[in-house]
Amino acid sequence: MRRSVALLCLLLLAGCSAGATGNAYERGRTAFAAGDLRTARVELMNALQSNPDDRAARLLQAQVQLALGDGVAAEAEVTRARQSGVAAAETRHLMAHARLLQGDATGALEEAVGAAPQHRAYAARIRAKSFVTLGNANEAGMEFDRAISLGPDDAALWVDVARFRRGRSNLAGAIEAIDRAVTLQPGNIDALILRGELTRTQYGLAAALPWFDRAIEADGGNVSARLERAITYGDLGRMADMLADIREVHRLTGGHPTAYYLQAALAARANNFVLARALFDRTRGAFDGVPAGQLLAGSIALGNGDAEQAARRVGPLADRQPGNMKAKRLLASAQWQLGNFDAVIITLSPVAARPDADSYSLSLLGRALLRKGDTGAAASILARASRPQLAAPSANPLSDEEFAALRSNGGDDQSQIRLVSALLARGLASEALERAQRLQNASPGAPQVHMLVGDALGALGDHAGAAENYRRAANLAFSEAVALRLIASLERAGQSSAADQVLGLFLQQNPRSVPALLLVAGRSMQAGEWARAIDIYESLRARIGNNDATILNNLAWAYAGAEDHRRALVYARRAYALDPGNPVTADTFGWLLFTTRTDRVRGLALLVGAQRG
Repeated sequence: MRRSVALLCLLLLAGCSAGATGNAYERGRTAFAAGDLRTARVELMNALQSNPDDRAARLLQAQVQLALGDGVAAEAEVTRARQSGVAAAETRHLMAHARLLQGDATGALEEAVGAAPQHRAYAARIRAKSFVTLGNANEAGMEFDRAISLGPDDAALWVDVARFRRGRSNLAGAIEAIDRAVTLQPGNIDALILRGELTRTQYGLAAALPWFDRAIEADGGNVSARLERAITYGDLGRMADMLADIREVHRLTGGHPTAYYLQAALAARANNFVLARALFDRTRGAFDGVPAGQLLAGSIALGNGDAEQAARRVGPLADRQPGNMKAKRLLASAQWQLGNFDAVIITLSPVAARPDADSYSLSLLGRALLRKGDTGAAASILARASRPQLAAPSANPLSDEEFAALRSNGGDDQSQIRLVSALLARGLASEALERAQRLQNASPGAPQVHMLVGDALGALGDHAGAAENYRRAANLAFSEAVALRLIASLERAGQSSAADQVLGLFLQQNPRSVPALLLVAGRSMQAGEWARAIDIYESLRARIGNNDATILNNLAWAYAGAEDHRRALVYARRAYALDPGNPVTADTFGWLLFTTRTDRVRGLALLVGAQRG
């Protein structure tokens, strides 16, 4: 393990201290080995106050500062150690690390050359991380391989390897690496946190919590562990637990931007947009350049009635990331409130071109088309809004020129993923399958390629084969997209019981998933379990608001099934008002008007119109 090797090296220098700082140094060394970095720093400060020339204490303090992420303080300690007589070769790995923490990746690469033999694994690790920072993945991979060959039992190295592999979409490799790190050093906080993050992706929210718990048990003052656990609690709907961790982070840091961001998101989720604005302002711009922060700021502005500000906040993000559907939906909502229906159509038309377009975007686009008098296009879009389809995991749709170029010339894996998605969208499933299987053979640790193979097989009618590939993806990343595909393919393959099991397992881990809850509600409706369906739809309406025609339409049916026709009519009328060109909402509203004798003439007219649509 890295720390054990480092401590053995420091013992060789311990004689230089002549025993003058013995007790404080030993306490600092013990605390560092146990992962208690703050205690280690204080004890080593005491040791160095007693003997500023204690080289062993100086070098150990440099390592403590590096572990705390303070590159400036670490460089100062290394410089003093060199001034006291420590050879540069004995400290190059530490100085390189300090430079990297300060954002000087090029300087780190230069400093890491010429490290002493016992530090070459560490130096190779820092060089690898420097190449990652510089965007040179091939060189980074080679340096990581070199580091592994020199120091295969270094837990910190395996943590960095896991991060690198995750960044390259090799989740299987990342999981293998982080498991190695945890085995080598069960108390390594960074390893425990990253294992929690990977578990959250691999299995779900609830499964991740024990890893963050372990990290906090080992170091209750670790801010990263507290924040990751708070995020997980929030996604699980455990708001009291989330707030407890956020308050502890504020206590530890005197006010943390990420904690304020999480509080702002929580306030926005509760529709308290005034409080959300105040909390977001306390991040002091830390999230202004971050997509998630721009989305939240836009949502808050829209919630406070400032559609113009919302459009300014999220517009540049939608332009910069044309595949960011959340940004496009939020921008279109702001444009709708501003009455700019042409802009809504421009913003959402690319969304509608995707086979997996969501119902809200389709509904909003359809309503904008109606306002512009294009009833034919509106009717088609609004009909799709009631039955959105899953699609291949694609980044951005390809233009015809891009499609032709990639098809003939190939490209990197990400380009090929986009090409396979485009092939599926164009109905060329056989070619898509061939290309997807090549990707799968080359990158078996990437869940996205298993999804592509599943999508292609499903398009060709092999739903059992599709399900098997979605299972392979789910074993690496049990995401919402994978779960929904797996459930759908199992149902189409006649394996309804297995589909129900997958849905139940996914909801156990992700109890706030809107698509999963909609599936459960739909099943409840089919089974005549009206009360259960109403509970789910009402909870979703409380979260999402009264502008989702699909949810309101289903609520109308559920209340009608429960023979509460008054409420059924309220929701049916609202759904129809949102999507008057949608045959589904027209049919529901018309049927209720007719059967309840509220307005049989209008009801019959709507029913006839819905049949024609």
